[in-house]
Amino acid sequence: MADAELAQRAKSLLDTLCEKPRFAGSAEEARARAICRDELEAAGFTCREITFDYSQCPARWGAPLSAAAIAATIVVVTRMANEGRPLLALVIGGAIIATLFFVDAYAKRRWITNFPIQRATSVNLEATRGAPRVWLVAHLDSKSQTVPMLLRIAGSVSLVVVLVLTALALLMALVGLEAVNGLWLAFQIAAVVAAVPGVTCFVGNDSAGAVDNASGVVAAILAARSDDAPRDLGVLITSAEELGLAGARKMADTAQSGSLFLNCDTVDDVGSWRCMYTLSRPERITAAALNVATRIAIPLRITRLIPGILADNMPFSDRGMQAVTISRGTLATLGRIHTRRDFSNTMTGRGAADASVLLSVLARELT
Repeated sequence: MADAELAQRAKSLLDTLCEKPRFAGSAEEARARAICRDELEAAGFTCREITFDYSQCPARWGAPLSAAAIAATIVVVTRMANEGRPLLALVIGGAIIATLFFVDAYAKRRWITNFPIQRATSVNLEATRGAPRVWLVAHLDSKSQTVPMLLRIAGSVSLVVVLVLTALALLMALVGLEAVNGLWLAFQIAAVVAAVPGVTCFVGNDSAGAVDNASGVVAAILAARSDDAPRDLGVLITSAEELGLAGARKMADTAQSGSLFLNCDTVDDVGSWRCMYTLSRPERITAAALNVATRIAIPLRITRLIPGILADNMPFSDRGMQAVTISRGTLATLGRIHTRRDFSNTMTGRGAADASVLLSVLARELT
């Protein structure tokens, strides 16, 4: 894998990018973007900055409102069931959850761009060399949250589990199984407890964003500069990923059909390597990724994107293009994402350097 010199280059660039938090649209992010531009232009890329505007509202308030709405739904329907109206509870609960599902899907795809409240402006960096059909992608912005990602995911999964168990209990009540009547209060308490991480999850700017996602940016830049990378290559350094994938959504709107996107997000020095996707499996990329991983001795797993996590491959997949996210980490990695503990002091650069090798060879394999 990566030699000591490449790891040292990765460490140096990682420390430089992580000197301050890089909230989307901030002067600190602009400074980091200028560093990325210099690196890419030195490798023969033509760079341009693409300004876009979007709404921060869905990303800032989506998680708290969604968790609160689901918990409230569970409380309401279990109270109905406790009053002897399980059928009405099931119908109303199903209608509310279906509405929430469609509103959430619509908000992620439309409101990020069009919602009139909390409008903001940021900038993507697009770098091209030759006529690229393969693109390396990484988001530059960082954010903090009042609740670490690991705890937020655990709360979201727990809330879904309580919701499913509540639905099953309602069905049992409909067929006359009286034993479930003693569970309604327990479901209410469990729903409220599971919703706490989501309801109290607010966005801030107190994280240096080392593993998330200076590591991915470093990997993409070093891959683009590698002698193993193809001559025809594109690099997208996106902004506002942490606020609803706004930058990637902007780029997906104009992406050329048939392009392939290799997003790199969250590369720790230790942990499992994953190549993740959404919607249908991108067979061309995943087959090539497994082949390359075998050649360079990386134990890469092909999986769907971890539930509760958004990544910049998603807008491109939504547009019918093949896209994946390359990542590496452990549960401890998730535990420090979006916190003040996500700084570069504890990172060696080895993970980002290894990821750059994987990306450069994979990009060549796909061209």
